[in-house]
Amino acid sequence: MRKRKYLYIVVVGVFVFLYYVFGVDDYIHARSYDKEFDYPLNIDIRPLVDEVLAGKKPSVAPINFYPYRFLSNSGKCTLIEKIDLFIIVKSAMNNFERREAIRQTYGMETFNQGIVMSTMFFVGVDEPKSATQRRLEHEMADYKDIIQVDFQDTYHNNTIKTMMAFRWLYEHCPIADYYFFTDDDMYVSIENLLEYVKEQTDTKQIDPSSGTQINGRDSLFYAGYMFHSSPQRFKSSKWRISLEEYPFDRWPPYITAGAYVLSNRAMKVMYAASLFVKNFRFDDIYLGIVAKKANIPLTHCPRIYFYKKSSSIDGYKDVIASHGFNDPEVLMMTWKHLHIQNPNSKVG
Repeated sequence: MRKRKYLYIVVVGVFVFLYYVFGVDDYIHARSYDKEFDYPLNIDIRPLVDEVLAGKKPSVAPINFYPYRFLSNSGKCTLIEKIDLFIIVKSAMNNFERREAIRQTYGMETFNQGIVMSTMFFVGVDEPKSATQRRLEHEMADYKDIIQVDFQDTYHNNTIKTMMAFRWLYEHCPIADYYFFTDDDMYVSIENLLEYVKEQTDTKQIDPSSGTQINGRDSLFYAGYMFHSSPQRFKSSKWRISLEEYPFDRWPPYITAGAYVLSNRAMKVMYAASLFVKNFRFDDIYLGIVAKKANIPLTHCPRIYFYKKSSSIDGYKDVIASHGFNDPEVLMMTWKHLHIQNPNSKVG
């Protein structure tokens, strides 16, 4: 009898432990995304976006203006009247070799003839007088292609980095036809990206308000690898989300943050909309929420890989972007093979 009682206590204890660890209670009490979704500000923000884009004072005060400063700047857009493609690379301070590899590969502004292209790296800060900061300052002086912002450069501050990049573009370089955001561990083919954008935006779109045809840069185009998924409620998960942070059982459709492209108008609408959408710590989820509230459609692009595509070099011929290129030498080898030599060999 005593043994039975002991076994009962153990079973109940294990059940309670697993119930807690796996966040079962959160899953049970999550609200229906399909029926109840809303997110602060709990209003139609589209009229406010129109007011901001028209240069007017919005009729409702913004709730989400990030209080950070740009510690460096660049005159890249000052003397240019037209940019076809602006590449924004989210980078960590100490990833010096990755940035150099990008400058020698897809970020090389003079490689694609006939295309006006700019590349800019966005980083945060660590200790003010650290060896990393001193080295970064030399790099900024040499290349003038790094924007440093005064927030702590950590994983959970990725939304800050992303939205400060949006703000810099909106304020300092709003002229590009398209903006491509990427992480510094991605392989990217600019040729394939531009080909894809042209295919997607060449359709005859009509502005419903004016009845006139919309060109690619003026369309609401936001494309990348799209996910439909649910929040993780596990107590031990790095990506755990409590019901207080987000009470619904599914996320809005969102595009992974490793690589995505926006038209000129989409970039501006997303930035203006973000002023009225409460911050969220995961940048891809946050942009999905902003896009939903601003009524921006998402386009799934299967040629962008959120994992490392395992293939021969030939298998990369149609790839726009692929994750997993942490090693700068592998990035340079892959890019040079595809764009200069193009032999039939394996990606490292």
